[in-house]
Amino acid sequence: MGREDVKKEGDFSPFGNNLTKRYVSSGGEKALFNKYDAGNTGSVELVDYMGGDETVERVATAGHGREIFPEQIDQKDFIYHLGYRNILPPFKSVQFKFVVQSPIEVALDFVYEPSVNVNEYSLRYSQALESSHITSFKELAEHMSLEEAERFYELIKKSREKSFTGYAELTGGEIDMARELARSGLGIDQDTRYFLKIDLVSLANFSKRMRVKTRSSLSLEYLNIIEKIASNVAPFSWNILRSRGFTGYYIKDLSMPRDNLIVDSSLSHTSWDERETKRVIVPALEEKLFVVKSVLDHGEFQIVDYMGDDNSMAQAARVSYGEGTKTLQDNSNLIKSLIRDKHTSPIEMAEIAFESKVPVFSDPRQAGRHRTLDWHGFMGYVPIGDEFYFPDDSQFKHQDRINRQGRGKEMDDEERERAKVILMNTFRDQLLLVDELRNHDVPENVVRRVKGVGFYTKIWRTGDTHNLMHFLGLRDHSHAQYEVREYAKQVAEAVKAHTPVAYEAFETYRKNGMNLSEKELRVLKRLVIENLLSPDIDFENLDFYTGAGFVIKDKSDPTKEKMMLGREGLDFRKKLERLLRE
Repeated sequence: MGREDVKKEGDFSPFGNNLTKRYVSSGGEKALFNKYDAGNTGSVELVDYMGGDETVERVATAGHGREIFPEQIDQKDFIYHLGYRNILPPFKSVQFKFVVQSPIEVALDFVYEPSVNVNEYSLRYSQALESSHITSFKELAEHMSLEEAERFYELIKKSREKSFTGYAELTGGEIDMARELARSGLGIDQDTRYFLKIDLVSLANFSKRMRVKTRSSLSLEYLNIIEKIASNVAPFSWNILRSRGFTGYYIKDLSMPRDNLIVDSSLSHTSWDERETKRVIVPALEEKLFVVKSVLDHGEFQIVDYMGDDNSMAQAARVSYGEGTKTLQDNSNLIKSLIRDKHTSPIEMAEIAFESKVPVFSDPRQAGRHRTLDWHGFMGYVPIGDEFYFPDDSQFKHQDRINRQGRGKEMDDEERERAKVILMNTFRDQLLLVDELRNHDVPENVVRRVKGVGFYTKIWRTGDTHNLMHFLGLRDHSHAQYEVREYAKQVAEAVKAHTPVAYEAFETYRKNGMNLSEKELRVLKRLVIENLLSPDIDFENLDFYTGAGFVIKDKSDPTKEKMMLGREGLDFRKKLERLLRE
């Protein structure tokens, strides 16, 4: 994997060996927590992983497995089929988390890759590591005479010693210079350390680009180690992703099943047995894995995989703080401070994957707008089943004229019954047309066009805690559509079980916190100065909201003289009510 003195792979784990319902990769378990040496003083260590070839197959087939196809195809050929057909999202079910120690030279290639989640040791407030990568005599001798190589080797060593001595003098003793500036004299041979999380697709693309662009043999040494680990965790998947474009391999077409056969069944259980893993275990989440929860009338939700936990976030954050930062005493307080102060990168170090059966208008049409959450339907497309979502009576409401995305007043009995008949007849007519088209052997991609977005589909998703919290902030919210809120509630329960400390901080500082705009602050300041704030305040009095554009004309008033609170004003009123009455 790296130099000849690579440490031998063993069975060590800081978490011990525990049973898990997640997929366990034999190659991943073998590689975990072994430091593979790179360069003079660097190393690469796999500290967590998620998924493998089996999960790629599961995601690609919406949980059914390749047995849903009449063709007899083994797993290798099936995964190669996905790669050659450019069906890539399922490969994102495989993810890795590494701890890398490398010179800044290598970090310049690795840390700023857009598809990578990184938390790096920071010299702005931590003392620099004492190690560095000294160019070897052998490498210098490739470019000059042996005599010159020996001379320059000594000069490089002395230069490093001098720069580090100067740095130590600046940051210690009487000078105590700000570290963020004192570090500027250290060379790119200086060692740094970082957590690096990446999915298999992004790693393959990064690898291809690196091998074309980089001139650093040292960066390639680190890359070789990471590639070898990836090939051990998911050998078929890695091989096809690294060789896509090769046309000499014959891939036969697979017969696609009808959408109703894919979607209308319940979510699938695992195709693998419970096994031991060296990875961190979250008992509360293990209890929920592959437990199907009902959503809406025919919908379902289940958690299928995860990586990391609360402590993973604190561990990643502390690689930034390094030596000398002792003010944060425990992981819980550290995580809360990270979320409160909006330090996002450590919160990206925990990942969760789930499957759902929901109406198309909820996912992917609404949830899919959050592009930081990876997703997949079935073999590269969104199948649409024959089951449709029919709202219960409480959801038949008029359009909200203020919150134009939502529902307003409830319909009376006559309006509701008329609306129910129209909607039900629409769905039934669509299904009759579906049957007629299928009886004429019309392809399923044409058949699904006649179905409304109220029909169900199956979706796989994965996301890190930070981006899942962003999703929940928007979709587990009173302004969100009822149906996607019901879906978001299941996601919230999954995140809460996975990373309870982070979720508590999310609820405290974000979900249940209060942000005030510049306009709201202006009005609030006036109300405080005029001593008008009290629980007995008349929230209907429009005079309280003047001066910030919160009061607008009521367009429904034929006289055009009546005033009302606009949407911003209504939002501010809710904040005042919460502030003064809750």
